[in-house]
Amino acid sequence: MQAPMIQFDHVNKNFPQGKTQAVRDLSFDIFSGEFITVLGTSGSGKTTTLKMINRLIEADSGTIRFNGQDIKSQDVTDLRRQMGYVVQEVGLFPHLTVAGNIAVVPELLGWSKGQIKARVDQVLDLVHLPAADYRDRYPKELSGGQQQRVGVARALAANPKVMLLDEPFGAIDAITRSSMQTELKEIQQQFDDKTFVLVTHDIMEAFTLGDRVMIMDQGQLCQFDRPQAIIQAPATPFVAALMDTVKQQSRLWSELS
Repeated sequence: MQAPMIQFDHVNKNFPQGKTQAVRDLSFDIFSGEFITVLGTSGSGKTTTLKMINRLIEADSGTIRFNGQDIKSQDVTDLRRQMGYVVQEVGLFPHLTVAGNIAVVPELLGWSKGQIKARVDQVLDLVHLPAADYRDRYPKELSGGQQQRVGVARALAANPKVMLLDEPFGAIDAITRSSMQTELKEIQQQFDDKTFVLVTHDIMEAFTLGDRVMIMDQGQLCQFDRPQAIIQAPATPFVAALMDTVKQQSRLWSELS
């Protein structure tokens, strides 16, 4: 049987200022090559869960394993270099070109200039930004959607085993968002062994992109299954309410069309 790429075993996290526990007794397995979406409202624990994977937030108790090893036994810098990380705010370095931003981690890893140039061009093509047109531009010369594409390219640059994405499309317009969702799924499907974990509060995004969807509420895992299985058999009243929201949206579009 295939071993999990990411494994949470009775993980808990509490913040001193929080009135409720951020994450409670969280256990699940994610396997190599899966596209997992984590769905929940604000305060559900989904971003905390994502950040515990790369140790931006440390768990209070329980065990998190990456590729079979307890992450606390691994050097945190080495751990993070095996994981691409994309956030809503992008966070490109304004003084670096697109190529310079993408090259940051490969340079830290000691890649040659030739290797870096080839990889920069390759990942720019993956995110539909032709290298000849974009590699020498600066972030201020790009639209929000283009900046987010560069953020994805930067996260892919060192060929990480895992891609962690925290609401990556939340700050861009609906048309660009839809296009980037499709492109991201296409990128993931090009790699048999690359695992994607994407946090979102958008129900349709979660169910469109996820091979499996993890639904969280108040720090707990409500259901973790294939989209069709969740739609057919919601496990809790909270999940059932989410599914009712989807049905209402579908009914509205049917009435308007």
